[in-house]
Amino acid sequence: MSLSLTRALTRSVALAALLVAGQVSAADLALVLANWDYRRLDDARDARDIRAIGQRLEEVGFEVISDYNADADDLREAAARFRDRAPEADRVLIVLDGHFVSTGTDAWLLGTDARDVGPLNLSAQGVSLTALADIAGAAAAGRSVILAGRSGRLSPQETGLRSGTQGMTLPQGVTLASGATEWMRYAIFAGLLREGVSLDDALSQLSARGFLSDTVGFTEGNIGPSQPAIDTEALRSEAEEEGFWAAISALGTKEAFDLYIDRHSRGRYVGEARRRIAALDAEEANRWQAAEERLDLTRNDRRQIQRDLTLLGYDTRGIDGIFGRGSRSAIEHWQRDRRQEVTGYLDRRQLRQITEQAAERRAEQAEAMRREEDRVWQDTGADGTEAGLRAYLERYPEGRYAADARRHLDEIETAQAEERARDARRAWRDAREQDTLAGYEAFLERFGNSEFADAARSRIAEMRNDDTDRQVAAARAEEREIVTNTVTRLLVEQRLMGLGYSLGMADGNFTDQTRRAIRQYQEDRGIFVSGYVSKRTAAFLLAGR
Repeated sequence: MSLSLTRALTRSVALAALLVAGQVSAADLALVLANWDYRRLDDARDARDIRAIGQRLEEVGFEVISDYNADADDLREAAARFRDRAPEADRVLIVLDGHFVSTGTDAWLLGTDARDVGPLNLSAQGVSLTALADIAGAAAAGRSVILAGRSGRLSPQETGLRSGTQGMTLPQGVTLASGATEWMRYAIFAGLLREGVSLDDALSQLSARGFLSDTVGFTEGNIGPSQPAIDTEALRSEAEEEGFWAAISALGTKEAFDLYIDRHSRGRYVGEARRRIAALDAEEANRWQAAEERLDLTRNDRRQIQRDLTLLGYDTRGIDGIFGRGSRSAIEHWQRDRRQEVTGYLDRRQLRQITEQAAERRAEQAEAMRREEDRVWQDTGADGTEAGLRAYLERYPEGRYAADARRHLDEIETAQAEERARDARRAWRDAREQDTLAGYEAFLERFGNSEFADAARSRIAEMRNDDTDRQVAAARAEEREIVTNTVTRLLVEQRLMGLGYSLGMADGNFTDQTRRAIRQYQEDRGIFVSGYVSKRTAAFLLAGR
């Protein structure tokens, strides 16, 4: 039963509410039973709105015995409590909803545990309405009303019995009425509990039988036309919303509940609609997650999916094999771009699509790279020049043309080596013919790594040694000309000692120590080192340098 009819009926029931507060006595008893969540039968969803009627009856002073989503044992226990309290009641109101079945003489409200319902086991399946009517009639005949909702719909094929309450026998003074939940609420609070409203008028929007009267009401008071008029427009609007909600609830989809909120943004079921949407979202999320878990993805599988999504332009914020917020967001964007349901989770079909799209993208990239490599080859290596071949290999060391490029380079380098070898042979022949120190040095400068390089170096060393020997011999001859006696030798020794060179005793004899001092003196002054007093050496000594 909806919780919102009170709001829509505010204008029409305002006065009635004041009257009700004064008319309900401590001897008013209500039994309110509603089942909507059946274990084996279809749910009777609208029956849940009966709970609000029970709460409202308590607010206006009724002693309410209630149970909701009760199995057969609990229904019978509530009926027993009702039976014990009924003898003290002046007025009895019974409000029921859920799945009803009837045998033609009795009707039963089925418990939530009902199963394999049939004529032979009804006493174990729920509570008898005839029994409840007998209790009510015995306690308050003429002021006993049973209201039965129509939320339940069972086909005869399911039970072998009729659905509803038709055919049951009613005792004297008991009224039975049935209809939609919103009209039951209206019948109670805008009719039965209003002073001076007859039973006929109070139940005019319901299908009623049993004790009915246009002069007797459920609540005492003069029956007459002076009662405040009912706001029929408000009732019509309320009925439209109730009917719309019933249809929406039957559909039970997110789109349906969104449509209700859009049309009745301040309606009485907005909160319930949002709760149902949240529940559906959670249910869908669990279903999506379960579908992905059935893929049994390894961490490497997830890494590959992240690579594929990244390749397709969806940033997963890392390729680590963990589907965190970044990966879920990437999946959501991929689903949205392909006009698929946005869940953030993958099923087998979507995984196959991502894999195929990534493979296509890789093939496209490979083709683009192939074309680019072909272009570079044509611009560089295809001309067969060394520079072009090296430029290609620098960019594509493992490219499709790399082997050809290296083969061509080998051929070029071999030809170049052969040409260098020919040049080296010609240059060596020329150097040998000249046989000069300058000629050999010029050869080494150009062909220092050739097969003739070692021979050139040996000849240079040989020629330099020959020149040294000649210079030493010349210096020795010059000394014999300059240093002709002991006095001259003594003068040389004294001059060397004066310049700081150690040569032992200055006695006019040139010993090995004297020769070492002369060589050191010559080396220090850039004179050819011979160990003999050459003309240049003598000039430096005489000048005191």
